[in-house]
Amino acid sequence: MERAKLEEFNQWWIASKVDQDLALPYKRKIYPELVQLMKKRFIVALVGLRRTGKTTLMYQLIEYLLENKVDKTDIVFFSFDEISVDVEEVIKTYNEIHAKDFRQKTIYFFLDEIQKCRNWENELKKYYDLYPKIKFVISGSESLFIKKKTKETLAGRIFESQLNPFDFKEYLRINNVKDDEFRYETKIKPFFLKYIHLGGFPEAISLSEKEFKEYIKSLVVDKIVYKDIPKLFHIEDPEFLIVLLELIAKNPGMYIEYQSLAKQFGKDRRVIKSYLLYLQKSFLIQMLSNYRKGSTALRKIKRAYPTDPSFITLYKSSSADESLIGKVVETVVINNNKAEFFWKNSHEIDMVLDDVPVEVKYKEKILDADLKGVIAFMRKFKKKEAILLTKNDDKKIKVSEGEIMLIPVMRWLLK
Repeated sequence: MERAKLEEFNQWWIASKVDQDLALPYKRKIYPELVQLMKKRFIVALVGLRRTGKTTLMYQLIEYLLENKVDKTDIVFFSFDEISVDVEEVIKTYNEIHAKDFRQKTIYFFLDEIQKCRNWENELKKYYDLYPKIKFVISGSESLFIKKKTKETLAGRIFESQLNPFDFKEYLRINNVKDDEFRYETKIKPFFLKYIHLGGFPEAISLSEKEFKEYIKSLVVDKIVYKDIPKLFHIEDPEFLIVLLELIAKNPGMYIEYQSLAKQFGKDRRVIKSYLLYLQKSFLIQMLSNYRKGSTALRKIKRAYPTDPSFITLYKSSSADESLIGKVVETVVINNNKAEFFWKNSHEIDMVLDDVPVEVKYKEKILDADLKGVIAFMRKFKKKEAILLTKNDDKKIKVSEGEIMLIPVMRWLLK
């Protein structure tokens, strides 16, 4: 590996600071947690969708180290996104430049998009075990534990933290809305309507709609589908990933029935299952399992959502706005709460959080029929409370099973 390439990535070796275009001033809400993790020995893994700010966070952590008097040459950054080398080459090249004793000093290695580096897990394990003072911070645009061998190799050595697109709170803050202004509906509603339309990608906030769609398609979806996933899994039909993503984006919350999809597309059900897993592990979709109290086992029936409303906007037709908005809001709620479970029996519940049923009904008027699902859940699982997320209604309804709280979605997202 050329020394000049590594030096190009690490301009603070000369300038003694990080370029402010790289370490942007706004700090994501997980930043304080990552700062604390810098003091721990284990490997910090930052994972999430492309373009959610993982690289920016790494530069901010480097800036933090420099501000706290860490020697500028004890901090190393390298990105594997476009350059094909291995971890050992990076470390050896760094040592040729600075001749550090890894046993005597703490050296910080920031390795971006590491999943593109061959045999990275074994290389990290080797250096982690040999040199206790080396600190690794790594990032990946796919779950780094997607392959079983990775989890086994780094067991007990790594902490994985996920960075998602902005939730609604962060979206308001990046738009300079102060926390004490959250309670003013007239202030935040315009931001909410824009958020459920354009989503939470940091760089897309200031784009026009035409620019936004091209950004999401080219820099997020196409990069993952045609570059990241095929390189990792050598799949034969990346176009089919697009087909499945578009299907879910147009039908957020759809039930996943592998056999039915296999028949619909003329594919083996195992192919359907694998391709959906690739979309999930690349953070383009998320899958919820059917809730069963007292059981953490995976259930056969699943529901799939895009991980950001921008994917819905990318694929929807303009005529679908009104009919789809309720599902878009439901998707936002699912994503902002990192929901894992829904419930389906003879009735349905959008998500179950801490054993409490939460149903989204983003509509002008709540009818008695809208309460049937949560009441059925309360009755079956003997729960005394339920939540109905509404467009405007804010009240409590007493039923024989307990109490149903009607809460406006915007307030819920800011709780």
